[in-house]
Amino acid sequence: MRRLSTLIISISMLMVSLRAQPVLQLETYATGLSNPVAIENAGDGRLFIVERLGYIRIVNPGGVLAPGYFLDIHNQIESGYQEQGLLGLAFHPDYTSNGYFYVYYTDESGNTVISRFSVSVDDPDVADPGSELVIYTASQPFVNHNGGCIHFGPDNYLYFGLGDGGSAGDPGNRAQNPLNKLGKMHRIDVDGGTPYAIPADNPFATAIDTLNEIWAIGYRNPWRWSFDALTHNMWVADVGQNLHEEIDVEDAGSGGHNYGWRCYEGLSEFNTALCGDAADYVFPIFDYPHNFTTGGFSITGGYVYRGTEFPGMYGYYLCADYVSGNWWWVNADGPLPYDHERVDDVQTDISSFGVDSAGEMYCANLANGSIYHITDACGAFAISTLVTDYSCGVTDGSIDLTINAGTAPYAIDWSTGETTEDIGGLAPGTYTVTVTDAAGCARSATAVVKDIPVFTVNISATGNVLSADAGVSWQWYLNGEIITEATGEVYTAMANGDYYVIATDANGCMATSDTINLIVNSVAQQTFEQYCTMFPNPVQDVLHVEYSGTLACNLQCFDATGRSISLPVPFQQMQSGTYILDVHAFQTGIYLFYFQTEAGDVAIRTLVVE
Repeated sequence: MRRLSTLIISISMLMVSLRAQPVLQLETYATGLSNPVAIENAGDGRLFIVERLGYIRIVNPGGVLAPGYFLDIHNQIESGYQEQGLLGLAFHPDYTSNGYFYVYYTDESGNTVISRFSVSVDDPDVADPGSELVIYTASQPFVNHNGGCIHFGPDNYLYFGLGDGGSAGDPGNRAQNPLNKLGKMHRIDVDGGTPYAIPADNPFATAIDTLNEIWAIGYRNPWRWSFDALTHNMWVADVGQNLHEEIDVEDAGSGGHNYGWRCYEGLSEFNTALCGDAADYVFPIFDYPHNFTTGGFSITGGYVYRGTEFPGMYGYYLCADYVSGNWWWVNADGPLPYDHERVDDVQTDISSFGVDSAGEMYCANLANGSIYHITDACGAFAISTLVTDYSCGVTDGSIDLTINAGTAPYAIDWSTGETTEDIGGLAPGTYTVTVTDAAGCARSATAVVKDIPVFTVNISATGNVLSADAGVSWQWYLNGEIITEATGEVYTAMANGDYYVIATDANGCMATSDTINLIVNSVAQQTFEQYCTMFPNPVQDVLHVEYSGTLACNLQCFDATGRSISLPVPFQQMQSGTYILDVHAFQTGIYLFYFQTEAGDVAIRTLVVE
């Protein structure tokens, strides 16, 4: 089998794949707040800061704290214990049109309330405190473990997390009770009913032994959680009991899982009485111990960074321990199991994380009332790779490296041992590179050189009709010369000689078939040809076909591309005589007429239609 290795080079762009630890840095963005516990945005340049004592404040672009309050409901909440108060805020996905937003608070009896409010008609910086519509309530047996984080999901349903009701060790085993609201993640449709409807695809939407609002069970106190803006996975930081703090990750839209509390605390057994097999539970992607050095005592969940200002943080989930000040990053875009690393003693008293409308990330300090902008000290330093694949068995792969920002000079370290910016002569495989700038910032990328395989093409002949078995485009040749009009998968030969085809596949690789020698006109056939005539040629209106042979003859017609042209029935079994063919319906061009008897006699005539 002959193979031609001419190709169209396959090039793919590998977007920035940063796998060096971001150098976390906090920049003070706003001050003057009191007990901030949540940071939200309404799709514009403002940040809305929830203050636990019952207020929502606005921080305008540039970190300027607006005077007054967006919402003041301090006189209808209980905030005497540090886990009580106004705890959560979520703006309706269609807030710009309907002005609805939702809050989570503990009322004067200490019970959970989720309510809807409206922004005032006249001032976008002030809400209407009289517009409250209570959506959902839950009784709380103790003052702690109230949860409080609420978000609209990518499906436009409202999700909210409730703690197990408090005390210690979940004495009522509420988190595992499917008929109890506490210790659960809930999901409701605030647009589908009054005050809400159950989404039809909730995992327990039609259950009689589980509350239909429940999305997932088995949480101790999901104080702060979030959706990944890219993948829509849910990242839940669940505050631990005596030994462990944990991060749970739920794949987008999966629902219905049991995250283990009180049977398990983190990865360890806690109280397995009345519990099922370990396989019944979803365990955290990682947990950390209770101590000041390698862990902490109360986890505050964050977000997966999807902003653009700091590419070194892109795809990393960030969280913090409120007590120890240790932080962690998790590579949300990497392979499983998730890679994670502790960043020691960044900042204590972090009560919440949030993002602005551009995806930039912030955090709140409960103790000093500050809002910090989370940055990467390495700034916009980034790398990307352009890959040329190993193609058609002959063209080696190559990788072109592009370095953006950072501080020159750069140290480049490829997995091949090379230190140049671009590398070539590569076989198929995975290659990594780490670039370190003069400031000590490192960026890593992984590039895959794909193997674009060789392919083969075979041809066969039925009579004088040639067919190719592979490719997406073809070019036929006769005696080494190109047949210009023969570019289809099938070609009808018109002359004696050696035929082959060059086919091109979807990857741009090309292959040449073996050669077939065809005898289209033998000596006997040349004798037969004298019985077959057509005139006039060229023709415009009516063609006269004369046949004077002794055997019945069939007539076939093909255009220049080899496509068969249908002829009237009399031409299927011609006897000796003259036949008339109206060619008005024919397009201008060259046509081939084949006279053929059952004895194998063949004569070919070329006709020009004008």
